[in-house]
Amino acid sequence: MPAPNYSVPPPDDRQTVVCLYCNKPQDISRKAQSVTFKFCNKALRLQDEQLKAYVARRSIETVGVVTVEKKGNVVVEKILCGGAVVRGKVKGNVISHGPVLVGPEAEIKGNVTAPTLAVGAGAILEGQYEIGPKAQSTNDQTSMTNQ
Repeated sequence: MPAPNYSVPPPDDRQTVVCLYCNKPQDISRKAQSVTFKFCNKALRLQDEQLKAYVARRSIETVGVVTVEKKGNVVVEKILCGGAVVRGKVKGNVISHGPVLVGPEAEIKGNVTAPTLAVGAGAILEGQYEIGPKAQSTNDQTSMTNQ
């Protein structure tokens, strides 16, 4: 009888995440809190981030979901995330690989790039918005410049 291999975790203890920079998938442990992607060598956090007060940073980068609560006021150069929920105020660019949900009375001043965008009544949006699959939006821009 062969010896059991303990170095390989069982499949139910694994998950696949996609890099926010190179868009390549990588299998990781479900318990991991950060990962360095083997294709682009970028280190990213995996946890969701919840912001409830004033926050000023250069960038917020996580594969998880960034939530800005009603009393949250975020001033940032960019938010690079797996998804976003905005109930408060964001001043800066949002680049999301998942849906962006903007609640009523929320405010985003900056450009937003996301596959989907849902906006509640009364929300304030200032900036340019690129919504839809990245490949399609790139082809649309190319076809517009060729005309």
